[in-house]
Amino acid sequence: MKFSTLTLRGKFAKLLGKPYIPFYIMIYGEKFNGKSSVAMLLADVLMKIGQKVLYISNEEGVKGSLQEKLLRLKIESPIDFVENVDTSQFKGYNVVFFDSTQTVGMKPEEFAELKRKFPNISFVLIFKANKDGSFKGGSDWGHDVDAIMHIENKNATMEKNRFQEGSKESIKIF
Repeated sequence: MKFSTLTLRGKFAKLLGKPYIPFYIMIYGEKFNGKSSVAMLLADVLMKIGQKVLYISNEEGVKGSLQEKLLRLKIESPIDFVENVDTSQFKGYNVVFFDSTQTVGMKPEEFAELKRKFPNISFVLIFKANKDGSFKGGSDWGHDVDAIMHIENKNATMEKNRFQEGSKESIKIF
């Protein structure tokens, strides 16, 4: 069997390695640690290698603070941002980001259905963290993704990674 992979650039190449298409990644961390910023930087890298990205910014919304973040991060790629989930919009995209999965209200069984309905789309799920530092939503989510990236103090650490050449070390993203 043959499977297509993506060749990422920069820090994400070192962290993730070569993701299979489609891929399913979880990014989580406590508030104000940079998980949305890391997700947007990943979306930018994906756009620069030819992937078309839809970013559902349900938690922050599509407003001035989002624009300020994009300017601060120097993201100029034409990422499409929306506030609400509408699966009819997924057509034509390679990657869809959910920021955050809890705010959108998605359950593991709904995510499984999305993967079945859109077998060629990759999904990046941003999760909030519990007070103990674990991701909110239960352990089922960890089984449903290929990679889990933990963001803490603007550092990214891969806690799970099924991709070739992926790293386990912590990397400063900012």
